[in-house]
Amino acid sequence: MAAKVAFSCARLYFFEKNVSFLLQHTRTITLLSKTDLRHAVTLQATFSSSNIASRTCIFRCESGAKVAGLLPGLRRSYCSVSRACWSCSRQTTDWFFCPSCQAVQPPAEQATLFDVMDCARKFDIDNSRLSAKYKDLQRLLHPDRFSQHGQVEQDYASAQSAWVNKAYWTLQKPLSRGLYMLQLAGESIEEGEKLSEPQLLMEVMEANERLGEAQTDEEVRSIAEENREKLGRLCKELSGAFDAGDITKAKDILTRMQYFSNIEDKVKERLPPS
Repeated sequence: MAAKVAFSCARLYFFEKNVSFLLQHTRTITLLSKTDLRHAVTLQATFSSSNIASRTCIFRCESGAKVAGLLPGLRRSYCSVSRACWSCSRQTTDWFFCPSCQAVQPPAEQATLFDVMDCARKFDIDNSRLSAKYKDLQRLLHPDRFSQHGQVEQDYASAQSAWVNKAYWTLQKPLSRGLYMLQLAGESIEEGEKLSEPQLLMEVMEANERLGEAQTDEEVRSIAEENREKLGRLCKELSGAFDAGDITKAKDILTRMQYFSNIEDKVKERLPPS
């Protein structure tokens, strides 16, 4: 006789948070009654647009046994990949884990860095959400978690962890994020490519001269604030260019951003750590 899950008064909350996992595992974990499964299906429709955070839950069976299940945010909000799990050969559409056997999967070649971090492919990004996703994935994919697993899975965990690192540090900053989006559009800024606007070039040169001549931290901070405002305006222009699909304009803006980002880096070198 199959064991049943004994839910507490927090039953509804549990279903809302873990419905995706439960529906994916009904064939491998036979702990749900038909009533519970119908309830889960209803909740899936209600919460289909919500993001399910990665978590670990403990199922308590009537027999008293505990079944620990890792819930690594299996449902994707944007893109997914269909491939056979290297461990159990079942089809999986998750970037990181097989929903059937929970084995870490190798990085998918067709995935973009936006896919890795579960973000829409847009320039404007929620950095707090990105940071939370990064910490969540790093916790789930940390190689130390798989030290008792086979070498293949350890290697895949290390590769996935490195992939997540690259995605986070690329998408975190506006310039690197914009350059990556330019790359996805089949364009790039060649090394040594210079500004074509004399007035803007003069503005950059003057800012560099002022920074070189600055004697106090207050003077450096003043230059930093002016530079930050310029970068902010360029970010808004860049967002509009990408939204409009104007890659030529986006490339021009990114060329300008590189110069002002260089000034920003020099400012950080001049100021004491905050």
